[in-house]
Amino acid sequence: MTRDASGRRDPAGGQLRGAGGGSGAGGPVGLLLRPVREAGQRLLDPDVRREARGELPLLACLLAVVALLTLITAAGPPLLDRWAGDALKARFTAAARLDPIIRQSVVLHAVDIGDPQPQPDPARSTLGDDLGTVTKELLSGAKPPLSGLLRHESARVEVPVAATQLNGARVNLGLLWADDAPARASYVQGAPPGRPTMTSPLPVAFSTTVRDQFHLRLGQRFSLSPNVAKYHSDAVVTGFFAAPAATDAAPLWHDEPLLVHPTPGAKAWQAQAVVDAASLTAVQDAVRGERDLVIVWRSTLRMSGPDAAGLATPGGLLRLRNAAADFDLATADAYCPQAMGGYDSGCLIGQTEVTQQDASQVTTNDTIPQVLTPFATARAQARTLESFAIAGLLAVGLATVVVTARLAVHRRAAAQAMQRARGASPTDLAVVRLAQTAPAALLGLLVGYGAALLAVPAGSGLGSPLPAVAPAAVAWLTLPALTLVAARDRGRRGERPPAARRLMIEGAVLLLAVAGVLALRARGTGQGGLDVRLAVVPALLGVATVILLIRVYPLPVRLLSRAAAGRRGTIALIALSRAAREASGQALALLVLVTTLSTAVFGGMVSRTLADGSRDAAEWSTGADASVIGAGKAGTPEGDLAALPGVDRALAVRSAVSELTSTTDGARYSIMRIAGLDAKALHTSVPDSPAARSLIAAGLAGRPRPTAAGGHYVLPVLATADFATGHIGETFGSNLLSGRVSFRIVGLLDDSARRDPALGPLLSTGQHDAGRGEAADSSTALAANSPLVLADASALSVLPQHDIDNSAVLLYGRHVQAGAVRAVGAAVAGPTGEVRIRSEALAAADQDGLLHGVRKTFATSTALAVLLALLALVLELLLSARDRGRTASRLRTLGLPTRGIAALNMLELLPMVLAAVAGGLALGLALPGILGPTLTLREFTGGPAAPAARTDYLLTAGLGFGLAALVAAAVATETWAGRRRGLGTVLRLGDTV
Repeated sequence: MTRDASGRRDPAGGQLRGAGGGSGAGGPVGLLLRPVREAGQRLLDPDVRREARGELPLLACLLAVVALLTLITAAGPPLLDRWAGDALKARFTAAARLDPIIRQSVVLHAVDIGDPQPQPDPARSTLGDDLGTVTKELLSGAKPPLSGLLRHESARVEVPVAATQLNGARVNLGLLWADDAPARASYVQGAPPGRPTMTSPLPVAFSTTVRDQFHLRLGQRFSLSPNVAKYHSDAVVTGFFAAPAATDAAPLWHDEPLLVHPTPGAKAWQAQAVVDAASLTAVQDAVRGERDLVIVWRSTLRMSGPDAAGLATPGGLLRLRNAAADFDLATADAYCPQAMGGYDSGCLIGQTEVTQQDASQVTTNDTIPQVLTPFATARAQARTLESFAIAGLLAVGLATVVVTARLAVHRRAAAQAMQRARGASPTDLAVVRLAQTAPAALLGLLVGYGAALLAVPAGSGLGSPLPAVAPAAVAWLTLPALTLVAARDRGRRGERPPAARRLMIEGAVLLLAVAGVLALRARGTGQGGLDVRLAVVPALLGVATVILLIRVYPLPVRLLSRAAAGRRGTIALIALSRAAREASGQALALLVLVTTLSTAVFGGMVSRTLADGSRDAAEWSTGADASVIGAGKAGTPEGDLAALPGVDRALAVRSAVSELTSTTDGARYSIMRIAGLDAKALHTSVPDSPAARSLIAAGLAGRPRPTAAGGHYVLPVLATADFATGHIGETFGSNLLSGRVSFRIVGLLDDSARRDPALGPLLSTGQHDAGRGEAADSSTALAANSPLVLADASALSVLPQHDIDNSAVLLYGRHVQAGAVRAVGAAVAGPTGEVRIRSEALAAADQDGLLHGVRKTFATSTALAVLLALLALVLELLLSARDRGRTASRLRTLGLPTRGIAALNMLELLPMVLAAVAGGLALGLALPGILGPTLTLREFTGGPAAPAARTDYLLTAGLGFGLAALVAAAVATETWAGRRRGLGTVLRLGDTV
């Protein structure tokens, strides 16, 4: 059917031409509108619509792939931001368990002894209301976005511990006032403590656990000594409150565990009781001029999912960090506007002249920067890994689109050849294809975008639609582009053969892949975030791997086919010959399978490495079953810590920081960390400890305390190779003990000592540790991988406490009670100390939101890539199904049974499958080494060193077996379909059988 001059169809032919002539064709406007009019006529042409209906399955595949690509590109960024926001919330929650997010303190000065005013009656105290007013003033200093997130958690004042006797038990009792103390509804007996009078005892309340432990009763009176109150040293029990079953339900029970669980100490029990704010006034007035009270306000951050997602972006993190930096000055001005300079200037707490008291300026300590800094680095690394997974999925999706387009071109090859013979231009054929695929591409775009709207969490937007439109546009243009190329290639004569162009393209791809790898390795550590180069280079490596496979794997297949030629039977010969001959035509299927397998294997390796690395870093930073940092400065564990229930052994570790100077040539070495531990005690607790083993092997363990020769000490030590190499036997002076201590290097310290958990609490303090959210905050902070000098505790015992930079007590025991360690550890180490529990650190590492986000991204990408690979493999089998069907029909006419046909099909696909498995697995396992320093994971996990790459062998084996099962299922389906297919559907009259 051809067209006449008016553009109508001529029944005599099938030529496709543009509609020429017409009234609009003669002017400039008609020339401009002519392509649009021709495209519309082609779209409405009945034959074009009939051709499109014949390819509905392919158009449905195109629609599904476009919808999936649109969903990924549209919903991916908001989902990743929401996961990052959830991780940020979890980081703040974990940080709040260790220390308040914002801790503000004020010293309430005692009234001067010489003050002529009479003592006020504590029953008329307004201190509780006054502190509530100050709470509002402090929060008013926050600026957006901090102002919308900051929430008051508690205000607390604790009277220093007093000794008492409770029914024969010696108890060190702390009196606590807290505005989040148990409410009246929590009391099972009695009532909350009320206001004391000038002559009454102090009303106190205990938990039911304390009541049962010491057999207390309502109205019981007991004495506090030394004289906490000169005029009323007695206290009276007014009530007993019940703590919740889950003591982590509120911050009070986590921060003040002695309220719930009294803890036995070396000489006395440790416990707490709650009092009214007026009791604080009574105590302070009674000991006027001798004791000040410290008021501590604790604030936390409360953020919704959308708020957290917005703050988890680089811009949001910067805004929150700046607001936190401004909060200190703004709070001081809101609390005490007249305070100027760096000294106290008459800040007051109280509403009236009678109740006003002098107070210090407010001191603000916040952990927001310590959470945000490592989170920003880890989030950038996580986004890089996630972009890698998404890039691999998009590559598989686009490759599937190309496979679909190739199948469509193959199915229409004969018809398009006839149309070309009748005068249709390649552009005409491409425009028709463009019109045919437009509805599928547009509908896929709409379906994918609608699914993205449903997939993103409530309150999250999709952002710009352009990233979602780009893959849909590429998918829409692929079939017309391949049609145009195929039509032009058939019409070319005497030009450069396609094989030469193919070699040039392959060479260019290989060069680009090599250049990309070299550029990434030369650049070093990536900057994080959506790194386009880091996402594109692995895709280029996948294409390069496929090129090499296509060139390599047919060679052994041909050798096998030649060997099969000398054997009986034709199945192996025919299958292997066809596999070698059709290798170049399976490039896209190989690309899909190799990309899918390599991305999945790499993702499994990253997930496993991050999970194990985070757990190793958590164990290293904790050091033992529990550790109290800031304790043990004297070199021995405190008795109260060693006597805790569940503790089998306690060990003190210490470190000092000093500049070392060689006594041989006077060379100076930058600040070094000198650590000391009891090697024999550590070896008893941890037999495989590298640090203990090194000290024992060098004969330094258990030596007597060194003696000073002429007032100078020379301590034998081991040093890591990055410092000790070439200096064995040399002596280095220090500024410790007023310069009277030197260190003699007697041997090398194995590098594994840096990773010894016993040294983790020392090395991880003051240096950036992403897993725990620490940040350097002192000039003496040292990296965990810096040179290390190690001595036995006996040698380091000569150092006084003021020379000790850091110390910790390691607690070993399978049944260490976290609450007891936290309560006693806080009392021993003071406000600057820190308590770390191994079980809690491991749980936090396992529950890290960023790690979960990376895992979910790779798992989702792998699952979707497998589905796309299945689709691409089925389409690739359909592309060559007719040829295999013709071969099978010929062999069936010669008497080959169905089982032989199945073996033929399986053996024909086996080389391609084995090549895909080998190439995909090899590329996935080699990617960490190829990318080298570009992909660092230490910022993500923390710890003393970058985590070692660990392969997920279960996932790798599962992927290989899954691909084999997939191919086996495809062969079984095709064999079953071939049995139901008649010979006439594949063989025509005149074909050679």
